[in-house]
Amino acid sequence: MNFEPETCTVSCTVTEEMLESKLGCGDTDTYATGMMISLMERAAKELAARHIPDGMTTVGVMLNTTHVAPTVVGREVRATATLLEKSDGQFYFEIIASDNMGTIGEATHHRVTVSLDKFNQKAKRRGGLM
Repeated sequence: MNFEPETCTVSCTVTEEMLESKLGCGDTDTYATGMMISLMERAAKELAARHIPDGMTTVGVMLNTTHVAPTVVGREVRATATLLEKSDGQFYFEIIASDNMGTIGEATHHRVTVSLDKFNQKAKRRGGLM
């Protein structure tokens, strides 16, 4: 399917709670990779949402990423997702995260469309809550 690539950019300001030292995933006082990944996924989710009907959502099933530069408290971080391909409820993205100094990370990401109600029911069954 041919289409013009679309993008979606989301941003956040790095806070103390987002540092790897505070999250326990590292020792430095810099923006944690997990937080960057969360921002990247949010950009992709928001972009995919433009293409799915009510009652549906997308879930991430693959993300391949690099985190190549540190970011400190107070800096704004942006994640820009570009939709590369969409087909049969599948979405493929390229995502670039950056701060005011330049690129801090890159990713490829795959999301699939699911029924929100059915997915939540399945999660509850797996957790023994039904």
